[in-house]
Amino acid sequence: MKKIAYIFALTTLAAGAACSKIDANTSNNVPTTDAYAASVTAASAAGGTAATPADAVVQTGTTTVPGGMMHGARVITEASFLAEAASSGMLEMQLAQLALDRSAHSEVKAFARMLLEHHTKANKELMTLAAGMNVTLSNSMLPEHQKIVDKLSKLTGREFDKKYMDDLEDVHEQDIALYEVISNKAPTTSIRAFAIRTLPILRTHEHQADELEDKVERQ
Repeated sequence: MKKIAYIFALTTLAAGAACSKIDANTSNNVPTTDAYAASVTAASAAGGTAATPADAVVQTGTTTVPGGMMHGARVITEASFLAEAASSGMLEMQLAQLALDRSAHSEVKAFARMLLEHHTKANKELMTLAAGMNVTLSNSMLPEHQKIVDKLSKLTGREFDKKYMDDLEDVHEQDIALYEVISNKAPTTSIRAFAIRTLPILRTHEHQADELEDKVERQ
């Protein structure tokens, strides 16, 4: 399968982030258990933020990025993560709506309904996290996400199903790589706990998309 390397033109929120290809080869060293997520969430409720990791201030060239985290070749911040994650969630919700209208495959429609429910819930939590950090999230998707919607809006039936499942798998791979960085390095415990709770769901979605893509391709 051809994999798409997305270039995110991130908007400036609380802090800027350099644009580059997302590295899908990051590893998650933080346990993704409910118990760990609960402990992080409890720590957040008690103190708001965790101790700042050693790499929380990233030096890139001559510029210092407070709270920066390296993600492949680029620096991200919690604010830019929230923006990117919210945009990806909006992408999945819009694609799910398209699938419900345009898909010719009952299992693709069922999968789309599940994604719509999950990402609607996740984006509501993202909005709450952003509000707690005084970060205003855009109601519009990032340009690269909007391009995917525009492209799929021109397709119907089996042609739509094949491209939809292909793009879904790629988008989830990109999201998993991003969330793994946040789950390991985010200085704010509530942000890190959200990433830890969400990662297993994203991994399940990616696996299901891969299996369903194969089924669509065979039919």
